[in-house]
Amino acid sequence: MLHEAEHLLREFVAYVEDAERRPNVLSIYLVVDPAEPANQAETPAWQIYLRNALAEIENQLNPEQVKQWKTVRLSDTSEKTEWARTRLRLEAYLDSYLPQGKTLVLFVSAEQLLAYELPVRLRNYAHYGWMQIKDFLYAIDEYEQHLVVLFAQDKARAVNLFLGTSASDVTVNLDQTWQRKDSRKTAHEAQIARRQDELDRRFARYMADEINQLFVRERDIDRLILGGNVQLAHAVLAFLHPSVARKVISVVKIPFEAPPHEIAASIREIAYTAERDHELILVQDTISMAKGGKRAALGLSDVHQALDRYAVSVLILPYPIETPILAGIVDELLVKALHSGSQIEFVRGEAADLLLSEGGIAAQLYYSLPLESVR
Repeated sequence: MLHEAEHLLREFVAYVEDAERRPNVLSIYLVVDPAEPANQAETPAWQIYLRNALAEIENQLNPEQVKQWKTVRLSDTSEKTEWARTRLRLEAYLDSYLPQGKTLVLFVSAEQLLAYELPVRLRNYAHYGWMQIKDFLYAIDEYEQHLVVLFAQDKARAVNLFLGTSASDVTVNLDQTWQRKDSRKTAHEAQIARRQDELDRRFARYMADEINQLFVRERDIDRLILGGNVQLAHAVLAFLHPSVARKVISVVKIPFEAPPHEIAASIREIAYTAERDHELILVQDTISMAKGGKRAALGLSDVHQALDRYAVSVLILPYPIETPILAGIVDELLVKALHSGSQIEFVRGEAADLLLSEGGIAAQLYYSLPLESVR
């Protein structure tokens, strides 16, 4: 999950809960990354894209609405000024905006503006009408934080990374070092060896405690990779709390002093494989449950019925969403899922192919329903 994702989603759900009464929302995705060469021009590329996108939207609107935005007040409640107030709210936000992340996501209505700085790169996109939330939710689902802890003889280093889909798309949230606290004593060689073994065990316990506490503080971290001194890494793994140990996806020999981009390159394939394996198991289990008459649903009709009954615990969708049956309704389904507190999982690759062969959408349920499609 993205940093502070739980907070983001709570705020986001509060916004979309009454989306049916607020159908006109300006959804904007902007690649604002200052490191992007096109954004280093006098007029950044994202500003040019936004200006053209707004002009294209306004070409489809009533000219009377379009010309009002420079004179309208936000306190106005007339439906005739809905676009004007939306545009005014957007311009007021952009007047003082300075890019901090890689992608800026905005959901703007006449009544409210929500802004999210994402540490991953999405595509430029703008739409006025029903909220376009699938790419935003996909980013939250796909780009989990990966904590990499590297060990050396007397210290450990924790690096917290977001990995994007491209080799250069990496964001570092944390890079800190812990020093071994144990003092060393001189002694004969045999005593030194015994003392060193005891120091290593103490250090492993100490580091396991530090990692356990880090997972308590940073609940968005979903995966853990250990590296550096492999012997120490395995010793620490043995002392981790079971709930944290389950998040370890690999022990890798990564140089302790490696810069973050090299660490990201070393773990990228491991992280990708772990995510795809998780997705495939999720889809296989859900299909098996549905066909066995257990708490699961397959296909648009059954999933829609389950969402209407607030019965969906996990909604599963392929990404990108290219099937005609879902293309026009997916954002509405996602709003329903958020409204009912459902977890949302997007799947790719083999898992997506399997899901598409079984109706293109699935869900795990809180309780069994008398669904008609799966028997």
